Amino acid sequence: MTKGKYLLVLILFGLSGCLGIKPAINKHREVAHTIELGDSKKNVLSTLLPTQESLCDTCRKSPEKFMRDGKKVEIYFMRTGWTQDGKTSDDEFTPYVFTDGFLTGIGWENLGGPKTEGQVPNQVIINNNTPP
Repeated sequence: MTKGKYLLVLILFGLSGCLGIKPAINKHREVAHTIELGDSKKNVLSTLLPTQESLCDTCRKSPEKFMRDGKKVEIYFMRTGWTQDGKTSDDEFTPYVFTDGFLTGIGWENLGGPKTEGQVPNQVIINNNTPP
């Protein structure tokens, strides 16, 4: 394979990973307002997870689970932003925190802030932290 063809394949492969991000973010925006604190995990995830179906594995963030004060805490991350910096960072997701099966928090404020943040390039493609 020539250098030019190899470069084209790499570019197309890189872009294909991003193709599902914008639809996932837009679908999340369409339904996020229907989610309320106190909702059951089952109802919240049945609404939110379908919005993330277009994402490839590298564009997702795995859930986290742990016990705190004898209660089961689960955190699910929904893709709600994208910065064109080639990195997948925490600030591109919104955490949904469940305690014993009920939604008790939405957003990074509940967790002390994102652990990783992307670089802020000249152009931010989508960021759900600002009003539409």
